[in-house]
Amino acid sequence: MKRTWRRKNYFIKKELQGKYTFIFFLFVILGGIFFTIIFSLLSTNTLTIVYENYNLKIGKTPVMLIKEILRAHWIFIVAGGLIVVVLSMFLTHRFAGPMFRFEKSVDEMLSGNFDFQIRLRTKDEGKELAEKMNQLLGMLSSKIREMRDLGSEIDSRLTDISKAIPKEEKYREAAAGLEKAGELSGRLNDILQKFKIRNQ
Repeated sequence: MKRTWRRKNYFIKKELQGKYTFIFFLFVILGGIFFTIIFSLLSTNTLTIVYENYNLKIGKTPVMLIKEILRAHWIFIVAGGLIVVVLSMFLTHRFAGPMFRFEKSVDEMLSGNFDFQIRLRTKDEGKELAEKMNQLLGMLSSKIREMRDLGSEIDSRLTDISKAIPKEEKYREAAAGLEKAGELSGRLNDILQKFKIRNQ
């Protein structure tokens, strides 16, 4: 059965997503102010007639426009704010989720676990980086497995040589050297055994 990678939590990295949500919100507000200023400047030499509460008012277009915008400003902030928050949450989710996954993957690698693959959702950003990290994990697993095999082979050869050396006094130094080499090889094997690697 194929596993679908769905995230239930859309606000994964609160600090990062909150920062971008605020920036998007600020961008929309500043865009609205800029548009109002440009529109006002383009209509400086025009008059506007407004019919309000049974009264007919005539005034310069920029002044009348700014009054109407200020009156409806809270609606713009609330509606625009909600739209921006929802949209930015969905957009930032596509790169915040992979960043969270990469951080967890690096934590796993730091703990010595290379027996996993990074999987991202179809629409997530960072698929190329995930693929490169998966290749790195595969390469590290392969190299550690090769070092383990070489360590075992070295241990086996050292044991064979140690058994073949005569027990006489003149060979005692060579036997001590082989024993030290065996200890070092054992330490190397202990270090390599701590890594969890992929089985291929």
